[in-house]
Amino acid sequence: MRTHLKKSGIGQMGFTLIEVISTMVILSVLAAVLIPRYVEIEENSRLRAIDLGVAELNGRETLTWALVKLSDSGYANDGQIWPRMDTNIGADYDWTAGPLSSGGTLRFKLDTSAALVRSVSNIETPGKWRR
Repeated sequence: MRTHLKKSGIGQMGFTLIEVISTMVILSVLAAVLIPRYVEIEENSRLRAIDLGVAELNGRETLTWALVKLSDSGYANDGQIWPRMDTNIGADYDWTAGPLSSGGTLRFKLDTSAALVRSVSNIETPGKWRR
């Protein structure tokens, strides 16, 4: 008569404690690296949205300046540009201060804002917005 002795551990499936701990360490390192990057990417995307608003304002400034120069009266001073320019650049943007002919504070989606400065236009160049 034969007796079969079953050795413990052979044929059993599962993870060892070392494998579980090493997996947790790897996941922790990945989380420590990726979570701050995600937060940074989100903030950078909001600032890029402000930059897009500034680009839109610069495009409108240039168009208004060109229309004034091509008009029958021609360009005389910056006072002709500012009253004609449309500074409403969309539903996601609003102004918390200004806009004035010298600048203002532009806000994107109620949580990211930036102070903008506007340079004065002259006969050779349109005004320019920047943050």
